[in-house]
Amino acid sequence: MTSSNPLLRRSQPLPVVENPYTRFGLTQNPFPDSPTIVPGSDDPRRNGEIYCADLREIEEAQFERLLIPRVEQPEPRPIALLMDYATRRGRGIGKTAFINHQRERIMKDLGGELTGGAYVLLAAHLIPESGGRTRKFWQFTRLVAYALNEGRCIAWAIWRLRAGQIPREVLAQVDPQNPEPTLGDDHWLEQQGVNIMFDLNPSVERTLIHAGVRPEIARSLAHHGHAADAWGHQFLSHQTDYRWRREGDHLVFNDLVRLFQAADINKTLLLVDEVEKIVVPQNRQERRIFVDDLRRFFVDGPFQSVYARFYGLLLTIHPYIQELWTPHWKAAGLDRVCAISGGTALEYTIYFRPLDVEEEVAVPLVLAYLDYFRPSPDQHGQLQPFHQESVVEALRLSGGVPGPMLTLLRLVLERAVREGWDTINANQVRAIYESAVPTEPPDEEEWEPLPPTQVDLSEEG
Repeated sequence: MTSSNPLLRRSQPLPVVENPYTRFGLTQNPFPDSPTIVPGSDDPRRNGEIYCADLREIEEAQFERLLIPRVEQPEPRPIALLMDYATRRGRGIGKTAFINHQRERIMKDLGGELTGGAYVLLAAHLIPESGGRTRKFWQFTRLVAYALNEGRCIAWAIWRLRAGQIPREVLAQVDPQNPEPTLGDDHWLEQQGVNIMFDLNPSVERTLIHAGVRPEIARSLAHHGHAADAWGHQFLSHQTDYRWRREGDHLVFNDLVRLFQAADINKTLLLVDEVEKIVVPQNRQERRIFVDDLRRFFVDGPFQSVYARFYGLLLTIHPYIQELWTPHWKAAGLDRVCAISGGTALEYTIYFRPLDVEEEVAVPLVLAYLDYFRPSPDQHGQLQPFHQESVVEALRLSGGVPGPMLTLLRLVLERAVREGWDTINANQVRAIYESAVPTEPPDEEEWEPLPPTQVDLSEEG
């Protein structure tokens, strides 16, 4: 019996009801209800897991050319740009999904496939905080440290160091594609006979100190760096703003670079999304200082990251940010490193434009979402309940921007469920898109006319 007391009442299990999407061969509505990618989400519609790489082959090739080291191109660009040319049409061009996908491509085998096995790479996806909380470079440096930790870059470095310190028979039990449950678990290692406290951790610490990492940082990394949550709690969360201002650059551009080099990692890419959250809140002086610091820490400053050309930086901008940054960018001399405007910008920029409104573009994108939620492989590749022209029309109405298109298709599919449609054609998509918004009803109150004036001001005299 359920209590009516709001202090004691418990939630009840949901009753089993018929899935309304089953008649379309789907387990649920496959289209996202969120305008953004949330990398840490468990929902494949929101975390970027569903991705149609064929639609951005040109952009992907440019990404590899600019930022991925190869035998024939051992020194890629230190800084590159991703230009969003769809900002006037709203969010949803797909740049965040693109960045997230590139990071996953690198991290799945540490760049083995992308570099032909020649280099070991890491990548971190950085999303600045809004409200001006990332407008100073020391705040950006803090963001880099947190992203490297949360993206498992630091953990991977520690796992690689541990792999060289444990017995071979223990290493043989480690899944090289996912070392976290083994090399990232002290309890598991102890069960295999590895002495964590007096053998493994001190050995890793000595390796880091020998590589030039400051002893305090080396000890923290050796004891907690194998687990992102642990290092975030034990070290990062205890750093004050004052210490980030004074020592944050030393941590990110010296200590962590030496950690990665000790683990035989050749390069780490910093993929910075939504740079407008950094630039727009800045005043003129802050913009100049920020780009000067970009040059100092990524191009020619006295830091290990510069000596080794270790970090590759991708900045996601749009034309308004380009306009704000251009005079400061050129004054800092960064145009010689990465042209932000003019014809030579083509050699440093990935241009993100709206998709072409055609069948060859719209259909594969929609199928990527439909197939993911079809339990039967026999139904893969089928657009049901959509007609082919309906998905093309959805892309046209959305201006070639994938995000609004997917949102529109979600609403259309919800309407199809409510009203019992068997199929969805272009006219139905257009009707929902062009639905008239209810207007405010007229005021029914009758206004009485004003009484005549006591004095006629129009008379002379």
